[in-house]
Amino acid sequence: MRCFFMQKYLRISKLIQVLSCLVIINSSIIAEARLELSVIRPVDEFVTNNRELTIEGVVKYSEGQTVTVSATAPAGVPDLSEIDNTLRSVTVDVGSSQSLTALVLTPVFKNNLSMGPRVVRLSFSGNGQNFDDKGIFNCTSGLGQDYGEVRVDFNVAIQSRYVRIDMLDGWQSDRISIQDISFLDTSGKVVRSKVKGLSIGFGTNDVYFNGTTPQVHFQITIILREGENQVSVSAKAEYTKTVKDVEEDFMLVKVLYLPEVIVTDKPIILSDGYKAELTIPTGAMGANLKKIGIVPMDVKEIEWTSYSNNSGIVKGTLPVLAYKVEASVETPFYATAKDSLERQLPNLAVDSNPEYPSTWMTALSSLPVWFKVDLRSQQTIGKITIIARVNGNVSYGPKKLSVLMSNDDISYDEVTKVDECNDKTTEITLSTIPIARYVKLLIEDGKQGNNIQINEVEFYDAEGAKIIAYAQLDSVVLARTAQLTMLYDDSDLVTAGVRSEKNLAIFNWDERSHEWRLVGGKVDTSRNFVTVNLNYLSTFAIFEASPSELDVEWSYNPFSPNGDGIADSTTLTINLKQETGVQAKVEIFDYTGKLIRTLIQEDTQSGYISILWDGKDENGDRVDIGPYIYQVSIGKKIRNGTLIVAR
Repeated sequence: MRCFFMQKYLRISKLIQVLSCLVIINSSIIAEARLELSVIRPVDEFVTNNRELTIEGVVKYSEGQTVTVSATAPAGVPDLSEIDNTLRSVTVDVGSSQSLTALVLTPVFKNNLSMGPRVVRLSFSGNGQNFDDKGIFNCTSGLGQDYGEVRVDFNVAIQSRYVRIDMLDGWQSDRISIQDISFLDTSGKVVRSKVKGLSIGFGTNDVYFNGTTPQVHFQITIILREGENQVSVSAKAEYTKTVKDVEEDFMLVKVLYLPEVIVTDKPIILSDGYKAELTIPTGAMGANLKKIGIVPMDVKEIEWTSYSNNSGIVKGTLPVLAYKVEASVETPFYATAKDSLERQLPNLAVDSNPEYPSTWMTALSSLPVWFKVDLRSQQTIGKITIIARVNGNVSYGPKKLSVLMSNDDISYDEVTKVDECNDKTTEITLSTIPIARYVKLLIEDGKQGNNIQINEVEFYDAEGAKIIAYAQLDSVVLARTAQLTMLYDDSDLVTAGVRSEKNLAIFNWDERSHEWRLVGGKVDTSRNFVTVNLNYLSTFAIFEASPSELDVEWSYNPFSPNGDGIADSTTLTINLKQETGVQAKVEIFDYTGKLIRTLIQEDTQSGYISILWDGKDENGDRVDIGPYIYQVSIGKKIRNGTLIVAR
């Protein structure tokens, strides 16, 4: 298991069983454990391009106990206010050791009622391990205050980096919910924080019974940091009549988060850690493809009209499982400036290419000069790096500047000043960890007066991960076939009303025709999965398919790759009749016999192949309209026919 992380960027491992540990606290109850934590997902160690991870599980316990579930959050949580259960405790990190004078909470309000805490216990730590209890503090409701904020002043300034806030009581008996946690330092400046761990509690409406055993279901979504992540999930039960009897059960989940796909000489295996896995062979991806997200979909949200009249799907059945496989490319941020040369626009300084000639240059306007970047969404910013143009020994970078930030592009707050920038690379660490969408650099002086030239400006979050803008691609065709595996369980089959498990198949959503199209797939009923080889990324779902004898079928014939959004591509579905380990080859010829395109030529393991052709030849040029010959070779078997390219 250790090898998985020691070779983290060089080797993408197959899924390995998750490490699970059971700890019972209090020797008086070791003989009979009354608490059981089961993590439903993720179930294995895995590699992902998804920054967010949802942890789902069930806790069984005994009557008379109160239960809390805790989870560490390596890089925070997407939105505190979206947590469904009541908050019991939150541990936050202010980024570095700070002299703190007050806690500032922003409660959630419902029907003009504050859902915030009424009483909290505050504990402080310099290392995140040993917390010093500073006592109990009362909180106002926040009603009638500016922005609904609640300020809790400390008696004296407290030097700390980590703060644990235990919610002892709330203004509402059934729920404690907050939007934001920040602090004030000795100068009155706002110090932002990032959630590092949280605990949630459960009300009577959250409890259901498995026989006579009470249990609760939970979901917690956290943000992963780049690289290795070890997420601890624990459940604690305390008896209401005594504080001595405490049980705790915990699991450790290991995840490798890669913000971008790392191409190696071995296949890349990506997963969501639950029910989907995508194996991408070497040489399959183009250089511009940076990120592949495997996102689970709630099958209840799939519109029933999209499949109810589909002749390829057994009537009366529902989707078993659904996933969206998203592909993204890196895009520049949008930037503006007070001044620039016509061919050296501000966007050149945020295009992730720090080398000349990608340079923003002023037009020698009077100082100060400002440079503004839109990060596209609110970001927690821990560091800004400015890379100036240097010609020989002459630097054209800024000399003195101020950093201002805003969330509305109207009101800007000064975050820090830099009185002396370096000649080439200046790193600006922001100890207050501001949260902002817009960043403005107000350059007051330059190394060469008002001749400012900057190659690149880069932004990093509080965890040191580079902040990158991605654009999702409408469609992606791979150079080689990837293998998609989707797992299901018995409850999925029951919910979907499946009658014959052996007829399960993968379908993909065709956005242009607004229908689910059969992809196929090899069903393993003993291990509950369906797998298929395909050369495109899309939205996929498992349905019970109507039996079919077709072994080669095009989704559109004719098709018209003219870019009008109607039948611009066509998909070939090949049923190998359960044959695996044979070479599959698909070729397109014109009517003179000239080879136009080899779509695939490789061994296949799934027994089913789905190949998309976008109407382009080997050079990437669109082919002429007219008839073409396709030839499908499966081992020694050959199928051929005519495929029409229309206007």
